[in-house]
Amino acid sequence: MENEAEKKFFRLQHIIPRSLSAASVKVSAGSSPIRETVSANANPEEFVFKMTYGNVAGKIWGPPDGHPVLALHGWLDNAGTFDTLIPLLPPNLRIVAVDTAGHGLSDPFPPDIAYNFVDSVLGIERLARHFKWDKFSLIGHSLGGAMAMMYAGIYPNKVDKLVCLDVVRVIPTKTETIHLRLQKATHKLLKLENAIIAGPETPVSYAMAVERCVLGTFGSLDEKACDVLFKRGLKKVEEDGYVFTRDRRLLAAPLSFIAKEHQLFLAHKVTADVLIIKFSEGPYFETPEDYEEHIEALKTSSKRVQYVTVDGMHHTHLRNPESVAPIISDLFKDL
Repeated sequence: MENEAEKKFFRLQHIIPRSLSAASVKVSAGSSPIRETVSANANPEEFVFKMTYGNVAGKIWGPPDGHPVLALHGWLDNAGTFDTLIPLLPPNLRIVAVDTAGHGLSDPFPPDIAYNFVDSVLGIERLARHFKWDKFSLIGHSLGGAMAMMYAGIYPNKVDKLVCLDVVRVIPTKTETIHLRLQKATHKLLKLENAIIAGPETPVSYAMAVERCVLGTFGSLDEKACDVLFKRGLKKVEEDGYVFTRDRRLLAAPLSFIAKEHQLFLAHKVTADVLIIKFSEGPYFETPEDYEEHIEALKTSSKRVQYVTVDGMHHTHLRNPESVAPIISDLFKDL
């Protein structure tokens, strides 16, 4: 990246916390409208599913005979990102929210195995087979939404509803910069691997962990939202000393890239009802014209494609779920 604007955009593309001085965002208590909610979906059950490399953890909401829904969080978040939203959704949904590999309470990939987008598709399919779902719905935020969009194009007959929160698709690979992105990702990953070999992370105070996440997401998270995510994303290791549970290697950009042409091809295959909710102050990874091109491709096979803009930042679904829940609930009203 040649200048600060490009560096900031690269960071926004991955929503990755960096150093504390990277953004001029103040941390203030009580700034979030997160509310306590009570509904049929108020008491999820924890579960652990064994993958080939280790365990995937998550929580299940709703009745056993409810319509199956898989909820996928964003990069460096965890299943807690849906804690305030799911209780506001229809009670007849059986929602499985997972911590994807290396996030939250799920195990990391083995050493020397890097994270990439295709792994998420494989993980979704493993979970669908585990739960014996012939057809199900997907709700994804940020990277989770991008993975859901890709899966719905690869397995169109398995997905009936697709909800993408503040994302349309994986950021397409640009041929003219792919070598630079691969160089940057490779160097960052090797640096992180060396740091892991050198020893564990230095513990920080709870307040410092909050500050890192608030500043690292440019104010998209606030203190109350961090409290929710930290139930799975932060571990106490000493008196007033905490470390993040996520695999440090996730701080590197993924090594796999997907061209726009490939994603448009998959978009033509999607048959699910599609709802894309864009948060007005969230990151725009592409131009409006690029988004429109993908949405038009979705209309080829999907009978319902809806694009809605909601006021708020990248984590509006967590901080202000009341603004999002009615729109999502409308998508599921025919079940």
